[in-house]
Amino acid sequence: MATVFERVRDVVVSQLKVSPEEVRPEASLIDDLRADSLDIVDLTIAIEEAFSDDAEFEIRDEDAENIRVVQDILDFLATKGIS
Repeated sequence: MATVFERVRDVVVSQLKVSPEEVRPEASLIDDLRADSLDIVDLTIAIEEAFSDDAEFEIRDEDAENIRVVQDILDFLATKGIS
């Protein structure tokens, strides 16, 4: 069974077309992984879909604004009981 980080990494790799090695907890979505605002929207939707079997949640705009690095995604999922 893949860890939450591995699952998030796979979604980020798929959405942002980056290598798995680039996706680290401290990696900035914009600066390190070259995401733009549309990429962030698409990424949040993909995260919601990827984890929909684990918990029912929505990443609201206010939450998305606070997602700047990969760890922020992991922290958000932890608040929803996904760890």
